[in-house]
Amino acid sequence: MKLMEKVFSKYKEVLYFGLSLVIISLGLGIWRTINEVTIQRPVTEAVLGRFLEIIPLLGLGFLKLGIGFAIVIIVKNIKATGDSAGQSFKKAGLEIGKPKPPFYARLFPKFLLTGIFIELIAAIVMIPWMIAGVNNTEPLNEILHILAVPIEGLGVAFLIGGIAFGLATIVLNLGSQVTLLPRRLKILVKGEGDSQNLVEIVPKWLIGTTILGMVVSAAGLIPSAIVRAIYYGSQGLPEPVAFALIWDTLIFVGIAIMLFAISFWLLTIIKWLRAQRSALSETVADLTEKEKVPIESELKITKKVPYFAIIGVSWMLVFFFFMTLFNAQLAQPPFGQIIKPGRAISLAILFTGIGLALITIVVNLKLTSFMLPGAFSQIVNIIKGEVSKDELASMTPTKPLSLAPMKHFIGIIIGGFIVLTGSIPFAMLRMINTANGNIQIANTFEHIIGPWVSTGVGIIFLMIGLFFSTIVGYVKARKTIISEGVESCVYYTLEKKK
Repeated sequence: MKLMEKVFSKYKEVLYFGLSLVIISLGLGIWRTINEVTIQRPVTEAVLGRFLEIIPLLGLGFLKLGIGFAIVIIVKNIKATGDSAGQSFKKAGLEIGKPKPPFYARLFPKFLLTGIFIELIAAIVMIPWMIAGVNNTEPLNEILHILAVPIEGLGVAFLIGGIAFGLATIVLNLGSQVTLLPRRLKILVKGEGDSQNLVEIVPKWLIGTTILGMVVSAAGLIPSAIVRAIYYGSQGLPEPVAFALIWDTLIFVGIAIMLFAISFWLLTIIKWLRAQRSALSETVADLTEKEKVPIESELKITKKVPYFAIIGVSWMLVFFFFMTLFNAQLAQPPFGQIIKPGRAISLAILFTGIGLALITIVVNLKLTSFMLPGAFSQIVNIIKGEVSKDELASMTPTKPLSLAPMKHFIGIIIGGFIVLTGSIPFAMLRMINTANGNIQIANTFEHIIGPWVSTGVGIIFLMIGLFFSTIVGYVKARKTIISEGVESCVYYTLEKKK
């Protein structure tokens, strides 16, 4: 267990390792593009083409793993906060039951490790795929071609699904503490308190949406890619481009659904962070018989998150709909050449909304760190019988956004811009040159689009990882303040009874 904790704590190292794989792939892509004329040897093209198909995705996999590891550390600290408070309350005779954690709370770290293991398998599959391409071995080359990316897609399903369920676990622990902590403090001071139902802490529709996204993304391999590989391998025929693009797009539909769910998991965390400060303010007001200090209004940027989530997933669904309905016409050059980079626009939109949600979470955590010490100080004074003349300060600055690490969000915007340029102008120029018969120029753009878009997504994942790294620090501080605050309240209550 200690070993795994050390592994999870290395989330920054994992993030930078993943980014290095993406940057190496970009460098090879640029080299391949610059030397378009001189490297048209079949061996070089077979190796480079397959490497640049899989390794950037593996790099993105490690970036997602780093984000997931940071979430594991956040969950660990939030859970430890509740456990510490529970132990303190137990000294005063207030038992807090520990219900069995749901499946996602138990399994999400395993989802993360399973996901990266599957992505490593995809990288291993790449090696015989390279060999089959160099030796022009059919139908093995076609079978591995059909399986390689969908295997990676299955890994993505576990990685992003693990991140989403990690956020669900944060919601579960945070919501429970927000609901129970004020209630226990009232019982501690007044000897009475109200009951609270914890069933609605975790939205069931979000659990279902997360599972749906995982299933849809995994369907790119199981059963579709396996069935396709068996069929086309046994027939010795190449797979039609249109059919391949449909199932490839299906994987991205699943990814978009999971990112949509992540947006709303983050919004739910924001709701509970605001509820925590509101409940603490109400508790202090109730115990001191003073007027409740209101918290600030919801940030305007938070209200935009659902729009980005809905537009982003809708864009991907529209892409899949038209690919399925008009696959024969759309998949062929030159229009088919804009399908892959065009899908990435959906990701840029979704990640922008996720970035706005992360800004709000950091702001709320900072505001929480301002409020908690004063709240516990006032409660301790009440327990000691001292009359505090000070009001509970809201500590809300006139510009809450000044508390946000905007450089991380700017990084997400830069990454999103790079992703968008994969379609406009790169994919558009490739399409135009194909239509005009300038095949060499079209191939030049083709070779750079994949690594270029992967670099943009890699920058986005790195910035999201750095957001969560910042959150780790504030969650650790929150654990210290709440643990010591509750312990002080219990200590003075027991001292008073002696």
